[in-house]
Amino acid sequence: MKDIILAGISASGKWTQSQKLLEYFWDKMKYFETWWILRALQSNDNAIWNHLRDITANGLLVKDEIVSGLFWVFLETLWDDDIVLADGCMRKIWQSKEIVRLLEQKNRKFVVIELVIPEEEVYTRLSNRITCKTCGANFNISLHGEVNKCLECWWEVYRRNDDINQNAIKNRIDAYHDNIVPSLEMLDKMWYLVKVDAMLSADEIFQKILEIIEK
Repeated sequence: MKDIILAGISASGKWTQSQKLLEYFWDKMKYFETWWILRALQSNDNAIWNHLRDITANGLLVKDEIVSGLFWVFLETLWDDDIVLADGCMRKIWQSKEIVRLLEQKNRKFVVIELVIPEEEVYTRLSNRITCKTCGANFNISLHGEVNKCLECWWEVYRRNDDINQNAIKNRIDAYHDNIVPSLEMLDKMWYLVKVDAMLSADEIFQKILEIIEK
């Protein structure tokens, strides 16, 4: 069984697939999600979050050294039979090289799975996205109807500023093409990358992911 690193442009369905994988593998799978870890730093006033706040609010990318450092700490917490599920950590060439180095250093077999959607679909999905303030669950108004409370934990939901702000969305798309796409092209040449059509249904995508990691 391979470790999984999910990649894809904003709103490509990474969170949905992460939740399905975590439910399927349960305690065997350990989750590293960059945005969620950075969000956890907001729990109180601290130097790290104060530094990152304006970067994340504008849809920009966090420094490679911070993400790879957090990933190194995460790997140190694992047992040999744990399965890694990572999201949001292959965002620049240097960062990707460093994370590949850390995984290879730990002798871990892994695959990078890119969920692919058209750029115009990003705007459509983000304009309909609602997020839980507590568990981070994402819901789509076009799929779930009006969501007043989280469907997972029944806590308060909200619209992320970088989902509402069209400039922030454009920044995220531009950052993806400028930084993440070259990184994924490098990983493709290293034979680590597999692309999956994220316009398929969530269940179809999930089955394709299972087939990939069980090979």
